[in-house]
Amino acid sequence: MSPAQPPTPSEPVPAPLPSPDAPTPESPAPADARHPAPEQPAGQLPDEHPHALPGRRRSGLGAVLQEEEFSAADAIGGPRGIVESVLPTLLFVVLFVLTRSVMIAGITATAVVLVLLVARILQRESPGTVLGGLVGVALGAVLAIRSGEGSDFYWPGIVTNAVALLVLGISLALRRPLVGLLVGLLDPRVADWAEDRDARRVYTRATLLFAGLYVAKLAVQLPLLLTGQVAALGAAKIAMGLPAFAVIAYLVWLMHRGLLVRRGQR
Repeated sequence: MSPAQPPTPSEPVPAPLPSPDAPTPESPAPADARHPAPEQPAGQLPDEHPHALPGRRRSGLGAVLQEEEFSAADAIGGPRGIVESVLPTLLFVVLFVLTRSVMIAGITATAVVLVLLVARILQRESPGTVLGGLVGVALGAVLAIRSGEGSDFYWPGIVTNAVALLVLGISLALRRPLVGLLVGLLDPRVADWAEDRDARRVYTRATLLFAGLYVAKLAVQLPLLLTGQVAALGAAKIAMGLPAFAVIAYLVWLMHRGLLVRRGQR
């Protein structure tokens, strides 16, 4: 039996080669390691940019009813809503008074509404309001040109007011006030308004306010139309349009907010 040999030192094991992607003391750390991504703010989605521009502000009565403060500009659609509502009638009145030509006044008013409609379509905005205005203005222009009477330009608006008053009256007679139906769709906090006696009373009064506005429009504008007072009729239509609507919208907003306070939903 051979004597035990003394242990020999083991050969050194070579160190593993570094990965090409791993940082070495001689090479700088990757950009992500030197500049770690900032933490995402709480409540912000990963794709949201902290300085992203907000979307367009909503306007109209539905948007106003959900705000803590009343905005007349939002209620009537902002400066653009004012232009779209006032400009056609204003142009018709001014041109008719200056030229005494129903043809010039009617065609110009219709062309302006058409331009406003195309502008909305090109900007991918809802053309509903302007489209309705275009139908009314174009029909009024046709009636005025055919009869030669400038006052006939306002017949579509008079008929629209009468139909609106009829619809409001029917909704009140059925104890389903139209304002309540619309607000219930626009503000989910009062979706159950029909089951709440207080809410039914509030929206009945609000519907009566709008009905009173249409009664006043007919009482003032219909005699002016029948007597051919074109300039006075145009002024009355403008004054009893957006300004009067803004006042009624403010009163309805106050009533709506009061209801929310009483229900503890404000």
